[in-house]
Order: sequence, then C-alpha cells, then structure tokens
Amino acid sequence: MCHSPKGVSAKQLERTLGVHYETAWYMAKLIRMAIKHDMFGDKLCGIIEVDDAVVKSDNGKRWGGGSYVVGMASRNGDLRMQVLDKLRGEEIRRVVAENVEYVQSFYTDGHKLYKKMHELGSHQYVVHQKRWVNGAVHVSYVENAWSLFKRGLVGMYHHVSTKYLQNYLAEFAFRYRHEKRSLFDLVLASC
Repeated sequence: MCHSPKGVSAKQLERTLGVHYETAWYMAKLIRMAIKHDMFGDKLCGIIEVDDAVVKSDNGKRWGGGSYVVGMASRNGDLRMQVLDKLRGEEIRRVVAENVEYVQSFYTDGHKLYKKMHELGSHQYVVHQKRWVNGAVHVSYVENAWSLFKRGLVGMYHHVSTKYLQNYLAEFAFRYRHEKRSLFDLVLASC
C-alpha cells in the first residue's frame, strides 16, 4: 500500500499475504484509518489551491451516482481531500476553514462556488474557459491529484462505497504528499 502510487486492492493483498479476502480487506481498512490526514494535526498554510470534483461511488442520490469532494493543496506539497455533504459554496468554505491556517492566498478556478472565498483570505482565480494558468495562479497541483486518484479508483479498486470513500481519499492524500519519503515507516508508526 505504501509503494504503489494507485494503492493496492484487497484482492492483491489476499494473493500476496495468503489470507482470506475478508482479512485482507479488514487489514487495508485499518491501515487507511490509521493514516487519515489529521494524524499529525497539521493544517495547510501558505498558498492554497482548492478544487472540487465528483467521484464515482455507490451514492445513487445524484446524477451519475457520485459523491462530491473537495481537494485542498498547499504549494509546499501538503494535500487534503474531503467528502462534502452538499456541493455548495458555504460547505466548501466551512471545510476549507477547518483545514487551513496562515493563508497567503487561495487559488481556485473561476467557478461560482468560490465566489466568496475572499471571506477566508486573499483569493485569486483563473477562468479555465480562457486559460489554465494566469501567472502564478493555477490549481494544477490539486487537479493532478484528482486525476491520479480517479485513475486509481478505475484501475485498482473498481468500486468504492460512499461509506468508505473518505478513507480512500485520506490514504491517497497521505501517499501523494509523502511520495518521496519512507512511507512504510510513517504508516507503521501511525498504526
């Protein structure tokens, strides 16, 4: 689970460890719970990129069966991903406010959801219909994280229950921000 950029499925753990599927699934679940993003209690700071996404899950309430999620990334490499109750501007601002401190500026795309981000601090945005980057203003880091996470879901897990989606997001965010360090030692310490 530490060395694969897309993660490891419970079926792969079953084959590798020689245990029953239920045991492998439960082990993976416990490891995901151990590496949640708030494990060290640090909050994001500096320049923060914020972007939302819809992740395919078994939630049948929305068109296409997806869950709304928000990603927050500081330019120093820290990343947080969180499931939203509703895709609304005030919900995004609430989640972002809980996860940041010492903000230099927020960078978002030009979506109307981020219209009032200035309430939390300096806010700059780029309108993607016109360009992807406006000087230093872009959300490429967090959009790259979404891309890799979604490819991991399609290629590795195939199906994620809404009930456990936050644990998968936390696992990916942990692995993504610590990719150049010894993840095994960090995961073992948190377990």
